[in-house]
Amino acid sequence: MKRPGRRNMPAEKSPASHIPAGREESAHMQFHRLCLALLLLACGLHADHATAQTDTTGAGPAEPIDAIVVTGRRDLDDRFRSSATRININRRDIEAMGANSIGDILRQTPGLQVTTTASGGVEIRMRGMGAENTRILVDGVAVSATNRNMQLPLDEFPADLIERIEVIRAPTAEFQGASGGTLNIVLRGASPRKETILRMFNQYAWGKAAPLLFVSQTGPLGTPAAKPSASITAGGKPALAAPDSNWSYFLSFNVGERNLGSDTHRDTSTNAAATTRSAIEDEQRLRNQFWTLTPRITGRLGASDRVTLRGIFSGLDQDGRVLSNTTGLSGGAPLAGNSQNPWRYERSFYQGAVDWSHSFRQGKWDNTLQLERSDSDYRADRSGVSTLGGVTTATGSVYNENRAERGLIGKSKLDLWLGESVLSFGGDLELRKLDTGSELIGGGAPLSLESATRRKALWTQYETSAEAIKTSMTFGLRAQEFGADTVSAATTSKYQNIGWQPSVNTRTALSENLQYRFNLARISRNPRVWELAPLSQPNLSTNSPNAPDYLGNPGLRPESTITLDTGLEKRLTGGRQTGVNLFVRQQSDVIRRRLFLSGTRWVEQPDNIGDARVWGIETDVRTHLAWAGLPRDWTLNANASLLNSRLQGGTASGQHIPGQARYLANLNIAKPLRASGGWYGGGTLAMVGASDLNTPGAPGVEISGRQRTHAQLDLHIGSVIPKLGFWRLNVYNLTDYRQERGRVIANSLNGTVFTEHSERTLTPRWFLTLGTRF
Repeated sequence: MKRPGRRNMPAEKSPASHIPAGREESAHMQFHRLCLALLLLACGLHADHATAQTDTTGAGPAEPIDAIVVTGRRDLDDRFRSSATRININRRDIEAMGANSIGDILRQTPGLQVTTTASGGVEIRMRGMGAENTRILVDGVAVSATNRNMQLPLDEFPADLIERIEVIRAPTAEFQGASGGTLNIVLRGASPRKETILRMFNQYAWGKAAPLLFVSQTGPLGTPAAKPSASITAGGKPALAAPDSNWSYFLSFNVGERNLGSDTHRDTSTNAAATTRSAIEDEQRLRNQFWTLTPRITGRLGASDRVTLRGIFSGLDQDGRVLSNTTGLSGGAPLAGNSQNPWRYERSFYQGAVDWSHSFRQGKWDNTLQLERSDSDYRADRSGVSTLGGVTTATGSVYNENRAERGLIGKSKLDLWLGESVLSFGGDLELRKLDTGSELIGGGAPLSLESATRRKALWTQYETSAEAIKTSMTFGLRAQEFGADTVSAATTSKYQNIGWQPSVNTRTALSENLQYRFNLARISRNPRVWELAPLSQPNLSTNSPNAPDYLGNPGLRPESTITLDTGLEKRLTGGRQTGVNLFVRQQSDVIRRRLFLSGTRWVEQPDNIGDARVWGIETDVRTHLAWAGLPRDWTLNANASLLNSRLQGGTASGQHIPGQARYLANLNIAKPLRASGGWYGGGTLAMVGASDLNTPGAPGVEISGRQRTHAQLDLHIGSVIPKLGFWRLNVYNLTDYRQERGRVIANSLNGTVFTEHSERTLTPRWFLTLGTRF
């Protein structure tokens, strides 16, 4: 029997209906009923299996063929073992890539589209859907969902800090995920094998260098007494074997800085008249200084119990500036202006956790308790001078914002191994508290916000196989309660929903190397607290439809989705693979940002814009390139998604979902790093298709727009020097990654038509890395 490996990634969200504040008691009763239903279902499944095991015929359960054995361990070269669509990129795969960062790893992963954001971060899409439809976990726990400025800085995590990355492309009760998919990033753990890794980086962007340093060490903790060996020395005494420690440690330290930036050109006009137009030139520069300390201790408390103590301590000091110059005409009068907008952002993050697992003959029990604390301060100064018709006006304001977040996360999972089947029970608890204060000096009164979120869930899942139809199956059911209480100076709101998520995942072996998948589930995406908070954050650039302010919406409802995936996967000779997948998403209460004019400033706000249907086809291939005349160790990873969508109901009925790209494609060619020495290298071409920007507007206002296709090319080359180390040179954004978008805003009430066209160019970056291991 092949037992499942540990899979500690939680499921986070479930479908639900909005529960009014006045029905809290009823909502709790519904939740408890769902929990009871889960337990009854699980007991029924267990009883059915027990009956099968005691069959008096003596035939016993049939042995399933190896192609459909239920197992939890998959790697990059084998996704043919689970009914859930899952790929595991392990440490061996990561080392062969010779990657610098998580982004480098993901660019070589089947089924992912990875592009660079305007701030130099990494945007990840699965199934071709938007980044908001991809869920990211670290060590099985979702990154902060309550703080807009606390999104995971993926590029700050070096590849040497990653143990494995789990890619879940279909939701289950345990891995509830998102309508696109889920990534679980598992950090390095302690090992009794002593090893030290040292990497030195130097990044070069817009004329400045930025050094980085990463060092880690792992090994046995302490010096335990050596055990007697079976061999005898010349003196007749037992020889001493190597020390065998029950405890080991891992410690890493990452410190450095990054330089990022972009340039934007915008043209605006009103009624296409020569008397009202402007050209805006923005220069945005950003510098990150950061450090991260990651300690871990792992040991055994007896033969069946294993404990891990882990932590993450990090700090970030970020500063930047946005310089804007405006020229043109306003009402026929000459217009000239410039503004300087320096800003600074400081963040600290502390996390402590304990993982405990207990193994027994027919199962395993995993538990996690995690505490988090993060604090941030943000300050932006705005000063500008404009001249219109010979009259000069000076403006200025200061925006201050501080946030403090606390988190308590608990998880428990019990696996029961019943022959070749697995019955699992689990529960999750997540409590978070966020305090926020903001002040716009010269633009309004100070605002404060206190919010608390709570998420409770129970789930059960049954994995089994049916040899008669050569099919492995996973059935799941999840009950979840999510609530948020928000108190601000202006409003007090309570948000709560109760939901359930059924899921079915099947995999049928059509032949030894060909399989068919079918996945059906119901999930939901709850709004984040910063989406619900009625706080406004001004844009640093010259305000316009393509550079609006941001305002939260306390009236948001959850976005629920029914997901259907079906497809074929084929394993070819020589470790090659290919797959094609058809998928449909029926979404309710789609969350997108609505654009409107508030006074003299453009503002975007998240809103439920209606229901929608998304459908598409995804294909991927992984193969060596010997057929192209290259050495056999050169590999090609390619994937592409074609999508279509239609909004249903409301004023935008029949239109595409705003911001939904028509297609996405990634092409990666790479020669792996070999420890024995020699050259390695490769490149990635990422393309994002055009998308509509038909944002819902105020009554009588029609807002249409389009973002054009854009592409990004990254290259790397390196060499391994045996017994010494390696070097690697990366060039990111070789194509400058030009992003073009245009908007047309027609107001039928006053007859005005406003147009804007913008083009953003990202800064190319160079990375030189030197590394060694001993």
